[in-house]
Amino acid sequence: MNEKYVEHLQGMVRIPTVSNADPSQMDFGQFEKFHQYLEEAYPAIHKKMEKKIIGRAGLLYKWTGKKSDKLPVLLMGHQDVVPEGDHAKWKYPPYAAEVADGCIWGRGTTDCKCVMAAEMETVEALINEGFEPDFDIYLAYGYNEEVQAEVKSAQEIVQYLKDQGVKLGCVFDEGSGITDGKEMGYDGYVCQVELGEKAYQDYEIYQDNPGGHSMEPGQGTALGAVSRAVVALEANPLPYRLTDIVENQLKALSRCMTGEKAAVYADPRGRWEELCAMAKEDKKLDSLLHTTCAVTMASGSAQSNILPEHASMIMNCRVLQGDTSESLLAYFRSVIPEDVEVRKVLGDDPEPAASVEGRPYQLIGEIAKANYGENVLMVPALLAGGTDARYYPPICDNVFRHTGFYRDERWGAAHQVNEKIPCDALESAIKFYRGLLLRY
Repeated sequence: MNEKYVEHLQGMVRIPTVSNADPSQMDFGQFEKFHQYLEEAYPAIHKKMEKKIIGRAGLLYKWTGKKSDKLPVLLMGHQDVVPEGDHAKWKYPPYAAEVADGCIWGRGTTDCKCVMAAEMETVEALINEGFEPDFDIYLAYGYNEEVQAEVKSAQEIVQYLKDQGVKLGCVFDEGSGITDGKEMGYDGYVCQVELGEKAYQDYEIYQDNPGGHSMEPGQGTALGAVSRAVVALEANPLPYRLTDIVENQLKALSRCMTGEKAAVYADPRGRWEELCAMAKEDKKLDSLLHTTCAVTMASGSAQSNILPEHASMIMNCRVLQGDTSESLLAYFRSVIPEDVEVRKVLGDDPEPAASVEGRPYQLIGEIAKANYGENVLMVPALLAGGTDARYYPPICDNVFRHTGFYRDERWGAAHQVNEKIPCDALESAIKFYRGLLLRY
């Protein structure tokens, strides 16, 4: 275990860079403190690389390499963390970065200051070793990945790069890594790489009404009408369909399974009806086969004896490639009653996924096999959640969500209390990033 890696991640975690959808509620002084700490921890980066502050607190570093035909590599993550919640529920204070039981405990250890640390440790070491890349290397770190902000830091960084005429060869963001396949029934290691992600969109289902006193509700209320619309939507989910990325993911995962499930995953198109039946009993599989819609918020009147003048429910959708806001609105309107309206509140359509055919994806496999042996199963995958990587496809065809981290049961879950990461995990990611930059 490299104690320097641990100390640097501890220093990052001790600075509470919490984001908020409302930037006026953010303490940007903490981000300034965080930036100062990075300068102290990684002096070679700050001497060698050009640094720019994009927007309020976005970080973009550039290492200009020797001229060649190679397109630049961009390594990324995000500085911000989610609120820590009830401190009493934490085993150790969330910003103390205590080391105990072989792990660093604290908010942001896994999501995703560990990614920043691994990337910056790698680049710092290569600079100190005298490495001279024949391509440009970028490091990019937004400050509001964890929230649905009106202005996203990652978008500002991408726009800056666009304005500079930059086209990237590959992008690596937070995502999956390496796991021991024995836990899944595979005799070897599993290397999962998310090639794309579902888009995030919010919709409001609503009805406007004159309102009035609750003693005279008439034939029903606006909130009742909206509720009936929601029931209709939940009874008629978007149909299942198989995208190329998910087909390849299922086929790869079939090698980790036995019996009937392995047979269905190995031939998802040929065993389509059986796969759909499985998805209805498996939330994870269900999320990969269609655009999902979850009603998460509701509002009506201010008190119980007033009929709501505007009743609404918010539905969060995770949009599969092939669907758009226009196609979704048309579908929703075909399902809900005519007296209820629906509108998109925010969100973008899904970006295209990266390819498994190009050199960058093949390079991931080469590095994994060099680090873990030939028996590595490559699993191209779709991410059901969201990352800042979704903003990069306009300037890069190879956007991956993969870190090279070796993950096991010692990791604590992101966004929960007692978030933690094994002290020795950083070395696995650093080994991946080092291989990537040296082999690219």
